[in-house]
Amino acid sequence: MKNNLMKRVTRQSTKFGALDLAADIGREFNLPLNRIGEVFSFDEATKLGIEDMRLLIGRRAEKMFEYMVASLGQADLIAPEDTAAPLYDGADVQAPDYFVALKTGERYFVEVKHARTENFNQPVTFSKNYLARLKRYAYLKGQSLTIAVYWQSLGQWTINKVEDFETPKGTINLRFPEALQRNIAGAFGDRLIGVVPPLVCRIHAKPEYPNSISEDGIANFIINGISFYSEGKEIICDLERQVAFYLIFHSTWEEHAPVAKMDGDRVDFIEFFAKPLDRNEAQEFEIIGSTAGMVSRHFEWLTTADARIVRLTPQLKPSEMAPAFDDSYRGEILRMWLLQIQPNYGPLIHKVGRDLE
Repeated sequence: MKNNLMKRVTRQSTKFGALDLAADIGREFNLPLNRIGEVFSFDEATKLGIEDMRLLIGRRAEKMFEYMVASLGQADLIAPEDTAAPLYDGADVQAPDYFVALKTGERYFVEVKHARTENFNQPVTFSKNYLARLKRYAYLKGQSLTIAVYWQSLGQWTINKVEDFETPKGTINLRFPEALQRNIAGAFGDRLIGVVPPLVCRIHAKPEYPNSISEDGIANFIINGISFYSEGKEIICDLERQVAFYLIFHSTWEEHAPVAKMDGDRVDFIEFFAKPLDRNEAQEFEIIGSTAGMVSRHFEWLTTADARIVRLTPQLKPSEMAPAFDDSYRGEILRMWLLQIQPNYGPLIHKVGRDLE
């Protein structure tokens, strides 16, 4: 989290990446390197890839997982595993998407999936042959195999051990309630975050400069400063202000339309706030989201324009996308509850009775 110092190994993609790609294409078409251009156009291949929405969404989800885990600060190493074509003997193998070494000493292979499920009971599936190839690769390299799923409708990640969900037929049929029940994402640094609603942000106008609201409701003013409030108190500490900003703009709470506070015919400040749809008065706090989900929403925003995916990765480093807090956070004004969910290995909840909204 805030102490995340992960660095990426430098690779000259324009030099070595291009040569490696040419070598692979030459092998596929049985052509020498100097004749690759006869059968392959990089521009055309890129265009086809962008137009293949299933491929584009899946590849971005893989990159999102890498950024998410790096941002949460519990990993020592995150390495793409499926970028090469290994040589093997015997039964078929398939490399999972990533290898992750956690600071706890745990080591995992991770196969990443993106789920645009319309209801809680719609499964993510692995066929028998697909799962067998992944398992054999993990077995040969001596590490556990896991499945990471980004449930886009919920903005939430789950990470599960394959052995918890493999059927007697050697397949995987994973639904969100089951995945959540045995989720090990907490070991990767994911936390549920609770705060007291609402969180309020005010954008203040400079009093010495002209400002107004036009007939069509557009406010024209020069910003003098931004302030944040929790439980009716202004947040003063710089760290807590950073946390408040992060929570408001990346949470699952509903952002309400900004309201102008007027001083006569002048704008004093614009106020907007985030709060949950429903409030449980029996407890102090409400869950505002998860750290993994917030990083992923930030990632989606940075890689999307006009409702289309325009990048597979943002220009920012993972450390620049991390929340400004870790498990040691103690707020003076902005109180926060950090919850690490542990997997429950009791009987599985196979289905739930309502659809996603």
